[in-house]
Amino acid sequence: MSITLTNGTLVQINGSTIENDTVGACVSMTVDYFSQTATFVFRTGVLQNGNLNAGVYGPTVTLTVNLATGAWSASTGQSGTISGGALASFNSQVKSDRNLVETFAAGGGAFMPGVQVAW
Repeated sequence: MSITLTNGTLVQINGSTIENDTVGACVSMTVDYFSQTATFVFRTGVLQNGNLNAGVYGPTVTLTVNLATGAWSASTGQSGTISGGALASFNSQVKSDRNLVETFAAGGGAFMPGVQVAW
């Protein structure tokens, strides 16, 4: 999935288009369960074969979410709060992802053999 940008990034040099970023996508995510934060990195670019081909000149936006309070802030200076139901759904997905990777570690990956206990 990707984000079709309302305002893309058009870069022209001497009248020649160098870059025309029309989509954005989350390209990285990190969840720190100890500090209760999730960090996401978004880039802009164009779609090629269903994948984001990130541009050189488009912005990189970092989003940090407090998983306990729902407070979020973006490197663009914007901030807000994810409310009740949306925050609960978000946390449910993050826990589901955690359970999935722990199941892999305990069984299929066998690099931490054992029995995964769901959070």
